[in-house]
Amino acid sequence: MSDIFISYAREDLPRARAIAHALEAQGWSVWWDRNIRTGEIFRRVIREQIGKARSVVVLWSEHSVDSDWVHEEASLGKRRNILVPVLTDAVDLPLGFGSIQTADLTGWAGDAMAPAFRSLCSDIAALIGTPPTAPTPATAPTPAKEQPTTPALKQSGARTNPKDGLSYVWIPPGEFHMGATPGDTQALDHEKPRHQVRITKGFWLGETPVTVAAYKRFAREKGRAMPPAPDFNPEWSKEDHPVVRVTWDEAQAYCEWAGGRLPTEAEWEYAACSGKDGLKYPWGNQITPDNANYSGSKWKGTSPVRSYPANAWGLYDMAGNVWEWIADRYGKDYYATLPSDKPADDPPGPKSGTVRVLRGGSFDNVSRFLRAAYRYWIAPDVRNDLIGFRCVREVVP
Repeated sequence: MSDIFISYAREDLPRARAIAHALEAQGWSVWWDRNIRTGEIFRRVIREQIGKARSVVVLWSEHSVDSDWVHEEASLGKRRNILVPVLTDAVDLPLGFGSIQTADLTGWAGDAMAPAFRSLCSDIAALIGTPPTAPTPATAPTPAKEQPTTPALKQSGARTNPKDGLSYVWIPPGEFHMGATPGDTQALDHEKPRHQVRITKGFWLGETPVTVAAYKRFAREKGRAMPPAPDFNPEWSKEDHPVVRVTWDEAQAYCEWAGGRLPTEAEWEYAACSGKDGLKYPWGNQITPDNANYSGSKWKGTSPVRSYPANAWGLYDMAGNVWEWIADRYGKDYYATLPSDKPADDPPGPKSGTVRVLRGGSFDNVSRFLRAAYRYWIAPDVRNDLIGFRCVREVVP
């Protein structure tokens, strides 16, 4: 049984994914058709899941109002008196649904603290009760320094940071091989030698790059100006896209305000590949336009966060969309200075240097730049259409 069944039109997948994850971050269990396993009969599973669900959230958009499938799912929820309609576009509701009070998420950009989203959560709670696993001080994980080494999974899952409204994913401690994967003919000298790294403490990493909506929140609270908006996001109107044109110092200032910092190169690469060795990209060793936003994709600029599948640890856009600022200074030969006979514990990067590291590749790059081991560097005061960032928190958000 799930707390919430999500009904949506296929064209609205990015918005459906964002809403599903935001509701999961509140502590509810959410079921949607991404959970159907290979070989299962679609229609039968949908009916079974709606029959088990405690509520049915239907997303009314310009696409779903004309979808027979969504109409059928919404009707099943209405028949059980568990329907929670949500407006995601300014459209007229289908016949038979106009008299039902409808939550308004038109213009919602993923901010979990936005009044419209909080109102939706209140409506759902009124129907099925408060989330059974909502994070509270009584159930929050033990601070990192007090955690035993093996039960780190007690902190698993995503949590919404009340400061910036973004979701953060728990990354457990572990060891991995950092640098160019064996047999990668595209590897560069500064990605070598491949070396073993030990991440000694778990941490919370932004589920997505920092969004325009979240950065606007930071700018308002701190009395800062927004960076100049790029042509592909005029006046920063697309709030569910990554913010860009932020300098390294501004990115670090945001992370400090949000209760954290920028990730190190080692933390970033470890999280990108979900702690697994031998992956060329965060998902595997091949890449297609279905994996990420990169050169030649359908987007003419950034894409909404969560537009592509997450990696095994639930992180989105670890390859493509925007380059991400890293805490480390860049050192061409830094890897060669690390131990070759034992793991390097939490390597922090060179102690000196004038440029900072970027990771992940962007919407304007060809696929080789999206390899998990690829390293780039740039002056920290640069503003660029291709550069964004995400934050680390060392305590539970």
